[in-house]
Amino acid sequence: MSNLLTQVTLDRANRKKDKSVSLTFVTQLEQSSEQFMEIDEKIGDSGVLFFKPSGNLTKEEIKELNKSEIEVEGKTQSQKIRNKIWVLWSKLKTDTSQNDFYKNKTEKILDYLQKEIDLLD
Repeated sequence: MSNLLTQVTLDRANRKKDKSVSLTFVTQLEQSSEQFMEIDEKIGDSGVLFFKPSGNLTKEEIKELNKSEIEVEGKTQSQKIRNKIWVLWSKLKTDTSQNDFYKNKTEKILDYLQKEIDLLD
């Protein structure tokens, strides 16, 4: 997968429910159909954003960035499960406390997994 390098302006930032941030960038220059296709191919990909707020990257900086091996980490599976449980709790508008709801849901997951293990014995 090739890297995407283009001049942009940080247009806006919005805080999300899970405390992540949605960033919107706008290209400073018009983009050809080919350049747009290259951007479009990256939609949904995870990566690392290096934003230099002024000037252009030098050839040396680009070379160093391209050869660096940056490990991209998203949320762990357990963090994703936890977040889904909190979202479910907030949408159900139940009288159950967040902690009790979380404990109940995780107990159900653990029970399910134990049943799967027991079937293999």
